[in-house]
Amino acid sequence: MHLKIDKPDTLQPEHVHIWAENLRPQKCYRFSMKLKHNYGSHASFAVFKSDENGRIDLKTDKPLRGTYYDADPMGLFLSMTPCEDFAFGGYLRCTPPVPFIYQLSLLDESSTQIDEMFIKKHWMHPQLTRTEIEHDGFYGTLFKPPGNGPFPCVMDISGTGGGLHEHKGAMLASEDLPNKLEDVEIAYFLKPIQYLLDLPYTTDMLGIQGVSFGATIVNMLATRYPQIKSVVSINGPHCLSSYSLLKENGKLMECEELDDTKYYFLNGIIVTAECFKAMTPFLKEHTSIPWHKIPKETRFRLIGSMDDLCAPSVHANKYMEKCLKDTGHQVELELVNGGHIMEPPYFPHHDIVFAKFQGFYCGYGGEIVLHAKSQETTWNNTISFFKRTLGVPPEMPDWERLRRIERPRKENEERSRL
Repeated sequence: MHLKIDKPDTLQPEHVHIWAENLRPQKCYRFSMKLKHNYGSHASFAVFKSDENGRIDLKTDKPLRGTYYDADPMGLFLSMTPCEDFAFGGYLRCTPPVPFIYQLSLLDESSTQIDEMFIKKHWMHPQLTRTEIEHDGFYGTLFKPPGNGPFPCVMDISGTGGGLHEHKGAMLASEDLPNKLEDVEIAYFLKPIQYLLDLPYTTDMLGIQGVSFGATIVNMLATRYPQIKSVVSINGPHCLSSYSLLKENGKLMECEELDDTKYYFLNGIIVTAECFKAMTPFLKEHTSIPWHKIPKETRFRLIGSMDDLCAPSVHANKYMEKCLKDTGHQVELELVNGGHIMEPPYFPHHDIVFAKFQGFYCGYGGEIVLHAKSQETTWNNTISFFKRTLGVPPEMPDWERLRRIERPRKENEERSRL
């Protein structure tokens, strides 16, 4: 055995230490990693030269070439790229959040495989309880830690694509929901909010997180529901527009017209950020988010990606930061390298996604490794923010971790849903 790992069975954000030993000294070896999932495959690789003792350490050694470029213990996970069997513009969902099983192969200079191992990473802590909810006209998934609590709650909302993204603990499902975004009532979101707060094992401290148009929604919800104590808004437009509407009391909410003359195509992929940015000078009191209606104790965390091609994230987040500071709110802003969708650590990056709501291939932007490094940072900072604003939950117990991961048997795999 040449390949070694300190922890083959971990939670997705946890770092692992991979190395190889008993190799021929001063020879080149290729580490190839592959992730097979319901939507196809992602892969990464790195080539190293062994030291005089026949050892390669991914924590300290810099690749000679590969899908990443600096010494990084998680470099192979950070730099996963889609394979030919992954649809162009596809989006990887984890519903239900089954663990990712990575296949790591070690090849010598003649491309002969000399060792392999499997690495298991959990999206859902094995001690959590997952419950699909159908209650009073809304659908979602509830993730509950062991014990009686009380636990602070976080609700997660996706963007215009809708549906369930359970690797983030999403609370909104796609079943039996309106076919058009403009048919959604903003009051719909009060139902899961109240449902969570009424549970016997929750506190009255509710956080809410949204990405893309979901970020715009969480900002709007904070103006209407004082139950929300902390908000994480990720790469969302800073106002409603004719492109993305909601209803209130049966009527479409007032908004500005989106200037769709501002979009352009980059290598055949549509770029829409300037369309949203152009609305800012025309915003009026009745078409702006009423920031002054948000309780002063509600705290905000804004995340903006500097290479976002879909939304004007830097512009939008600086605009929102100013509005919130002007109304006396506590707000933190984190600007990062990356594209539109900031996921938890080591979720494969999507720079182009077919948006079924819009009906075209949408440019999300972001260089793979820089984006992935930003996901590490933003996720850790978001967890810290929720702990500061909602309280620290009880410590999660460990589980009986496997010391060796066997090759997956396809017939026994639990599959994520489209």
